[in-house]
Amino acid sequence: MADRRRYTEGSSARQLNEANRARHRAEGERYMSSSAAPAMVPQPRRKHQKTSHLTEENRRNIAARKAEKKAVTNAQIRYTAGMVVAIVIAVALCCYLLKLISDVRVAKNTVADLKEQVATQLDENTGYSAGLDSMVDLNNIYDIATQKLGMVYSQPGQTLYYSQNSDDYVIQYKDVPEAK
Repeated sequence: MADRRRYTEGSSARQLNEANRARHRAEGERYMSSSAAPAMVPQPRRKHQKTSHLTEENRRNIAARKAEKKAVTNAQIRYTAGMVVAIVIAVALCCYLLKLISDVRVAKNTVADLKEQVATQLDENTGYSAGLDSMVDLNNIYDIATQKLGMVYSQPGQTLYYSQNSDDYVIQYKDVPEAK
C-alpha cells in the first residue's frame, strides 16, 4: 500500500474526502474519516458530572440494599470464621483424646508388667520362706535349748492367753509339734 490515496474513479465523495484530509492535516485539526462533513473542533473534556435522575426514595432503597448486602457478606464471613475455629478446636480435641487414650494404654501395660513382677517376687519369697522353714529342725532346736542353754518348758499357769482380733491373721507353713 505505497499509495495512500483512496480515490476511486467516478466517486466525487472520495475525492472530496481526500481533499478535506489534506487540508485538515495541514491545519492539524481532527477529521472524521470517510465523511464529507466538516471537521469537528475538539472541545475540552468535562469532568464527569453525576446527573441523577433517581428520586430520594430510590436512593434510600439502593442504600438499604447495599447495606443489607454488606451485612449478609459480613455475616457469612463471621459464620465461616466461626466454623473454621470450631473445626480447628474439634481436631485439636480429637488429637488430645487420641494422646490420652495412648497414655492410658501405656499405663495399663505398665501396671500389668508391675503386677507380673509383684506376683513373681511373691512366688520367690514364698519359696525362700518354705526353704528356710524346711532347713530348721525343731527337734534339734529343742535339744540345743534344753541341754546346752538350760532352758525349760513353762509350767501350767505360766502361759498367758489373749484374744485375737478378727483383723489379724497368721499364716502357718508347718504343724507345730506337740510338747513331750
